[in-house]
Amino acid sequence: MESQEIEKLLLSKGVKPTPQRMVIAEFLIHTHSHPTAEEVLEEVSTKLPCALSRATVYNTLNSLVQAGVIQEVFTEPGKTRYDANISDHHHFVDVKSGKILDIPGDMVPKLQEQLGAKFKVHSYQITFYGELNEQ
Repeated sequence: MESQEIEKLLLSKGVKPTPQRMVIAEFLIHTHSHPTAEEVLEEVSTKLPCALSRATVYNTLNSLVQAGVIQEVFTEPGKTRYDANISDHHHFVDVKSGKILDIPGDMVPKLQEQLGAKFKVHSYQITFYGELNEQ
């Protein structure tokens, strides 16, 4: 996704495309690593001529989540990760390497339908933990 497309995306979601927001959104859209806020700060801090504060990164991430540009991913206690893939999907965590992979939503049965009318499910995300067999 090009910078112009990212700017249009932000505008369509009601987010003013400041240089900080653009750099953070661009990084998240182009990575599949599901970074933490600290990892985002580390990656994007060299891409802006002015200093980028930790507070700016956290505030920007919160704004992007609230606007629906990115989502939060919780794969380990006490740690929030961020993902620009907002499609219906789940995650697989390789417990040896810590690598996180996206699992398409249609690979997991529609559990909400099986729960019946008693439960009003708005959304759900499943995280699988195991080892990647990369042969």
